[in-house]
Amino acid sequence: MKWVLAAGVLALAFSSELAGQAFAGKGDRVVSVQRRSPLLERKVLDLRFADFAQGIWTTDQEACSDLRSIDRSQPGSTVAIFRGLMETPDRICTVYGAEQGALEAQRAAMNCDLVAGGDALGLLTVRRRGSQGLMVQDGERPPEYFRFCRGIVPVTQSVSQ
Repeated sequence: MKWVLAAGVLALAFSSELAGQAFAGKGDRVVSVQRRSPLLERKVLDLRFADFAQGIWTTDQEACSDLRSIDRSQPGSTVAIFRGLMETPDRICTVYGAEQGALEAQRAAMNCDLVAGGDALGLLTVRRRGSQGLMVQDGERPPEYFRFCRGIVPVTQSVSQ
């Protein structure tokens, strides 16, 4: 009986020792881990678009007076940018990282919900062109010129007025 009890205690101790072990995988011998990407060093990341890009922008200035809803506009004709959101006729995007380089340009990484269904990641570059113009480059597509249509009034201000 002593032997059975001793064997049971030894088996229990041995099995709990195996269960508590962790087995490392690839990279387990790395001494230091880089905490930042070299591409992001000395860059200020933000979750919103630059102030110069805020507003509703159209390719056709005459269409601005009839503009009632962004989603009913012709594809590629209208873009609305407000804080960390961008809306076009075919998608609504949220900024998850924006780099503010020069005062006149900005690049933003976005997560977009597509009107046709599904979602996509995107990269948008905006550049100020004069006091009323904005160059918008969507990913690898060629840049397009938009003219300022009107500002966007925050909901809290529109309710209080």
